[in-house]
Amino acid sequence: MTLTDKEREYLAKAPNFDDDMMEQLQDPEFEAGWLELTLQEFLEDGDFNTFIRCLTYVVKARGHGEISRLAKASSIDRSNLSEILNGKVTPRIDTALKLIRGLGYECDIKLKTA
Repeated sequence: MTLTDKEREYLAKAPNFDDDMMEQLQDPEFEAGWLELTLQEFLEDGDFNTFIRCLTYVVKARGHGEISRLAKASSIDRSNLSEILNGKVTPRIDTALKLIRGLGYECDIKLKTA
């Protein structure tokens, strides 16, 4: 597919998702809401990878030094955490829950009949 000059210009001016998300995640209320939403979606549709991507964005948005702090707070090996955040390893659900707690959140999952 070949783009027109107008389409190329439009795409060049479009916001970058990663940059926009990193900016929005500076707001603690947005961060908490986004984590809660993606966790709820995971519980409904089972898409664990989307939830892990959300956790990854949150950690990266918090800035330099967060990986070391989070590894210590979560009792997760720093190199293992780096592999998770770089998409080289998919964590188990218990590891994801440790990350949530390490980020300063509580998680309450309730069963209900289908």
